[in-house]
Amino acid sequence: MQLANQTFYFAIFIVLVGLMGRFLANKDDDRAQFRVIYWPIGLSFLAASMLGYATAPWGGKIVLALANIFLIAGVANISLLFSVWNGALRQSSKLTAFVIFAFASTIYIYLHFFGQTQDRIHLMNTALSLFCVWQIISLGQLLKKDNAYQIKLLLGVEFFQLCARIIRSLLALNEMNHPGTLYQEDGLAFAMRIAAILSIVTICILITNYYMEKLWHEYRRSAHAIEDGMLHSLNALSMVRDNETGNHILRTKNYVRALAERLRSSGAYTEQLTLKAIEDIVKAAPLHDIGKVGIPDTILKKPGSLSDDEWQIMKTHANLGRDVLSAAKLKDAKHTHVLDAAIGIAGGHHENWDGSGYPSGLKGEEIPLAARLMSLADTYDALVNERVYKKKWTHEEACLEITRLKGIRFDPRIVEAFIQEKDHFLKISELYGDS
Repeated sequence: MQLANQTFYFAIFIVLVGLMGRFLANKDDDRAQFRVIYWPIGLSFLAASMLGYATAPWGGKIVLALANIFLIAGVANISLLFSVWNGALRQSSKLTAFVIFAFASTIYIYLHFFGQTQDRIHLMNTALSLFCVWQIISLGQLLKKDNAYQIKLLLGVEFFQLCARIIRSLLALNEMNHPGTLYQEDGLAFAMRIAAILSIVTICILITNYYMEKLWHEYRRSAHAIEDGMLHSLNALSMVRDNETGNHILRTKNYVRALAERLRSSGAYTEQLTLKAIEDIVKAAPLHDIGKVGIPDTILKKPGSLSDDEWQIMKTHANLGRDVLSAAKLKDAKHTHVLDAAIGIAGGHHENWDGSGYPSGLKGEEIPLAARLMSLADTYDALVNERVYKKKWTHEEACLEITRLKGIRFDPRIVEAFIQEKDHFLKISELYGDS
């Protein structure tokens, strides 16, 4: 039985050291986001406590006393950690934890030399149960602010641990002939002691998981913020070089959204047009002409029709846009769905359904869906607004032209969605019209 106990405690020690290693393995700037001193200190005390229990048969009473004192210190720090999470850590909380720790440690040392084993069991369970109640209260309050599944599981484990400690103390009351050492216990008393220790380990694992998930969410928010900032910068750069107005951006974004949502509601391209995908496409839409940053001003800002040679140069903006956005995408980057959509739009919004477009002569569904949506939206906006090379068309004329180009320039299903949304298109063009 002694060897089994030692093996158990040493295994728990290894697990806790592993959790500490996982925490320390994070970069300094990552740990700083969740740097609460009570967590690494508590974990260290608990690991030292488990090592003490494992080696106590060889180290004697002093090692066992230190193991129990370290256990109280570790659980006290976990209690303070939960108070930090709850935003309720005050000087009085720190003082309360210290008083409980100091009082329990002092009495334990006395009982270790002059008391009975049952007395020490009652003392340890009382002190640890007090901290357990503290943790339950803190987690219960935290659950109102943070509905994370780890918090719910922590509450359940804390209740289980509290019950195990109460049962352990009740059993000690009826033990007339205690073997004198925990390592010789058997039956239900042994099971409750092991259950309480396993509860503590489970709590530590859940805390680590909670921190890792919070870090992951921070990474995601940071990545999205960086991507959004980059896209806004590229969009601003595009608008500086382009003759198009800011309202053109607003109109085309809303046209694309209207088409995508209509397709989704009608059951077309539902696998590609998830709600998240639609948002990504709408965010990417303003960058459709980013490639114009590489077109000379003499062509881009020419107040009239372009010559054949100039038109060939202008057509290169699709490839330029795709290349610019591809260069902005970091190697092995993940969660760049908006940038991926923007690359497809920039390089493909001048491709035609029948393969007669540019720059790559793609046809049908070889053309990215986001680009096919942008193609119709951009064409409609160009038709109903005045350009240096053409007069403004009426809404009805634009609708007839787009219908005529069904299956030639545009995806037939997208044209069908446009027909159903044409009144919505008119409202958008009027709401964000150039004045």
